[in-house]
Amino acid sequence: MAGHATKTSDERLVLGEGARPLLTVGAAAAAIGLIAAFVLGRAEHFQLFFFAYLAAFAFFLSIALGALFFVLTQHLTSAGWSVTVRRIAEAVSSLFPVLFILSLPIVATVLLQKDIIYAWAGPITADANTIKLVKEGKAEEAVQNPSAAELENGTEGTHHRGIDAITLEKRITGIYWLNPLFFVARIVIYFLAWIGIANWYRNQSLRQDTTGDVNITRRMQKWAGLWTVVLGLTLTGAAGDLFMSLDPHWYSTMWGVYYFAGCVLAIFSTLIITVYLLQRGGYLRSSITLEHYHDLGKYLFAFTFFWGYIAFSQYMLLWYANIPEEVQWFSRHGATTVRGNMNGWSPVIVAILFGQLLIPFAGLLSRHVKRVAGVLVFWAVWQLAFHLLDTYWIVMPEYPGKFGPVALAASIAAFVGMGGLLLAVFVRGLLGQNLRPVADPRLPESLAFHNI
Repeated sequence: MAGHATKTSDERLVLGEGARPLLTVGAAAAAIGLIAAFVLGRAEHFQLFFFAYLAAFAFFLSIALGALFFVLTQHLTSAGWSVTVRRIAEAVSSLFPVLFILSLPIVATVLLQKDIIYAWAGPITADANTIKLVKEGKAEEAVQNPSAAELENGTEGTHHRGIDAITLEKRITGIYWLNPLFFVARIVIYFLAWIGIANWYRNQSLRQDTTGDVNITRRMQKWAGLWTVVLGLTLTGAAGDLFMSLDPHWYSTMWGVYYFAGCVLAIFSTLIITVYLLQRGGYLRSSITLEHYHDLGKYLFAFTFFWGYIAFSQYMLLWYANIPEEVQWFSRHGATTVRGNMNGWSPVIVAILFGQLLIPFAGLLSRHVKRVAGVLVFWAVWQLAFHLLDTYWIVMPEYPGKFGPVALAASIAAFVGMGGLLLAVFVRGLLGQNLRPVADPRLPESLAFHNI
């Protein structure tokens, strides 16, 4: 429950030139990190750079998608408490144009039919008779075809590099879901949708700061339901295309929800950390109080549990079904044994289990934790770090090369480089702008927000 009372503020609301050094820091980190990732990846195997790059991209894309979800749901529910926090989420969601540019190296490998990242993206070399058998639904016969040496069904725990019978069937039958051109078209559509929605809401919000037009809030609320559905569909599609298709054999109908849960967990962690840092710099000290931290903490706790529920449910259902095409992914990622032996990723999945679910669940359970900003920020940093490990774990076990110190160093460099670039763009977008909506009709409710 919440109550409200009249409250005024003369605090600093506009991000000034004092934040400009962050642009330099971000740009330097971007240049050094991405160059280092490229050099390290090139030194061992060029394929390593692309996998490290994709792992970093998965992490930062999740934060932007979570931000867009936050903005839409606040309008969808006519939420008043979150108005003073919403501008930060709007700024994060405005990073989609840069993320689209960052996606181009990934998309290019598919468009050029290079199987550097996605094994299914390479050129088809099977003969006409083999292709004919696969199109007729006779994949098993295709494997026996003497001219189909490349069409070998994978064994448990192995990487599916190349186009085998199962992969070929998904590429040339049905709606050609793994067709390179169709893949690229879908990625473009996803980003066009995200960019359009995010820019419209941010521009409308900034425009209201100047005009004070109440109808702008009504329009944003009116369209929030439709755009939330669009976001759900495109997020699910992107999660499947960019990450689940790293193994063309594997599939999970819960994968989109799993990635979505991580997205929301990431944005609430990011909002808590960002707001805290801004307040330490003298901004928004009256606009955002412990009451707002309390609600942000509630969501962080709720989605910690939700992520854990989805992660366990997905694993349990696939383990119970015991279908070869499904369990192979978990075998490589350390969640099951391969011929009785634990692989190198087993400690990582145990760390994720305890670090992203069990420990923070206990740590965030108390009401008092959510009302102490410093403690809540600790848990936000904790969850963001383990979400980073989670997205890393999603991608890197699919790297077919040897994983060692060089691979880890290249991955860290890619995270630093991509994060530096996005930080610079994020700060640049906030410079000279109000850090909270100043004419939103629900602003008084947010300023006077109080948990009971």
